[in-house]
Amino acid sequence: MSVLKSFEHLKIQLQAITSATDNFAEDHRIGEGGFGKVYKGELLHSEGHTTVAVKRLDRSFGQGDSEFWKEIMMLSVYKHENIVSLLGFCDEKNEKILIYEFASNGSLDSHLNSKDLTWVRRLTICVGAARGLAYLHDPAGTQQRVLHRDIKSSNILLDENWNARIADLGLSKYGPANQKYTFMVSNNVVGTIGYCDSVYIESGILTKESDIYSFGVVLFEVLCGRLCFGHGDKPQSFTQLVRNHYKQNNLDAIIWGDIKGEIHPSSLKVFSTIAYQCLKRDPAKRPLMKEVLTQLEIALRYQWTGNTWHSLIKDVEHLRVPLEIIKQATNNFNFDNHIQLDDSGQVYRGEFFHSKGAVKRFNHKNNEGETSFWREIMFLSRHRHKNIISLLGFCDESEERIIVYEYTNNKRLDNHLLDHNFTWLQRLRICLGAACGLEYLHDPKGTNQRVLHRDITTGSILLDENWNAKISNFSLSEYGPVHQEHTFIPTTGMGSKIIKA
Repeated sequence: MSVLKSFEHLKIQLQAITSATDNFAEDHRIGEGGFGKVYKGELLHSEGHTTVAVKRLDRSFGQGDSEFWKEIMMLSVYKHENIVSLLGFCDEKNEKILIYEFASNGSLDSHLNSKDLTWVRRLTICVGAARGLAYLHDPAGTQQRVLHRDIKSSNILLDENWNARIADLGLSKYGPANQKYTFMVSNNVVGTIGYCDSVYIESGILTKESDIYSFGVVLFEVLCGRLCFGHGDKPQSFTQLVRNHYKQNNLDAIIWGDIKGEIHPSSLKVFSTIAYQCLKRDPAKRPLMKEVLTQLEIALRYQWTGNTWHSLIKDVEHLRVPLEIIKQATNNFNFDNHIQLDDSGQVYRGEFFHSKGAVKRFNHKNNEGETSFWREIMFLSRHRHKNIISLLGFCDESEERIIVYEYTNNKRLDNHLLDHNFTWLQRLRICLGAACGLEYLHDPKGTNQRVLHRDITTGSILLDENWNAKISNFSLSEYGPVHQEHTFIPTTGMGSKIIKA
C-alpha cells in the first residue's frame, strides 16, 4: 500500500467524474476498447474547466484491476510528448476509472481513409508515434524498457494539432534496458489479432521486436488507408498482402487512392522499406525503434523537399551543364584536380572556357546523395547573396549528380586558422562577411521562409581571391517559417563532427 500513496495526488472524486460525464451518458461516449468504454467530459477544477477523456473499467471487456494499476504506474513514470498523459484516477465504490488528456482528433484508426490525412500529415503522425515507442523501448534515466504489447492504430491518439500519442499501456511489461536482447516467456499471449507478432503467438516469447512488428502493420495501414483486418480476413492476410506487393515492387496497387498522387518516390521507397523490415519473420532481422524513427524522419524530409524540387526543375533548366563538358573541365575527374572530400562527395577544380569552377561530384552510392544534390540546387538557386557561394550549373545525367560552384582561390577558412600570416583584421572581415551571409539566410527578403543551415563550420566558409567569406554546403539545410519569433523543426540531429581536408 505504501506504493499506492505515491499516487494519492492523482485521485479524483467519483462525484466530479459523474458530473463531468453527465453520469456516463451515452452522448458523452467517444469509444471503447479492451478496458471498457471511454467518455468525453468537462472536469471542473480550481483553474477552470479541462476537457478530458474518461476510461471506465468494464471487466466484461477482458481487463481488470491489474491493468488499471499498471496503467497508472506506467504513465506516472514514463512521460513523453508522444505518450498520452494521465491526469488522474478514481478508485471508489468498485469503480476503476482513468482520466487522460483529451485527444480531440480521436485515434488514428478512424482517419486511415480520411482526406484530412495528407501524406505529409500521415508521415508526421508516424514519426511522432515512433518517437513515443522508441522512448518506451529505451527510456533515459531508467534500467527498464517498456514492451507495450498492444501497438495498433486505435492506440495511437491524435491531439488538436494531429500530434501522435501512444495510449493503453495496461497490458505492458517491463524488461531490462541494458541488454541487447530483451525477452520474456509469457503463458498469457495478449495483443490484437492482425497486429500481433506470429513468433510471439506461436512461442509465447515476448520481445521488443514484437512491438516493432505491430508498428510495421500500422505503417502499412497508414500507406494503404485501411485497417489490417476486415470481414472474413485471416489474421495474417494483410501482412502477406503487403509483403507480396513490396517484393513484387507493386505497392501502387495497394496505396490508398487519395494519397497516391502526393507521395514523392524517394519518400515512398524509404517508408515502405523500413515498414517491410519491421514485418520480417525473423525478429533478429527487424530494426530497432530508433532506426525506424530515423528512416521515417528521412521519408518525411524527402517528401518536404521532394515537392519543392518538382516545382523547381523548370526554373533551373538554363543551368544544366552536359556531363561531357564537366569531364573535359576536370580532366575526367583527374586526381590532380581533386580539391577535397566532404560528407556528400568529392570536389574538383574545373577549367570552364578560361574560367574556373569548383565541381562537386555527389556520392550516388549514398542514399542521401540524391537529396543532398537537389537540396543544394534548391537553396542556391533561390538564395543569392555576396556572402553565399554562387551556383553556376549542375548535371544529372545517368547516375551522375554534379554541381558547379564559383571557384574560391583561398579555399576554406579552416585551412588558415593556424597561419601566422593570417592577420586579425582579415579574421574579423571574414567573420563579418560570414555573419552577413547567415543573417540573410535567417531573414531573407521577399520570402516567408528562413533557411536553417544546420552545418555551419569553418569548413563551410569559403574564401575568394579577396578573402571575402562565402557560406557553402547546403546539403543539410531546411526551411523554417520566418514570421515566428522561435523557429524549430523536429528532426534527427545533423552537422559535422570531423572536417576532412
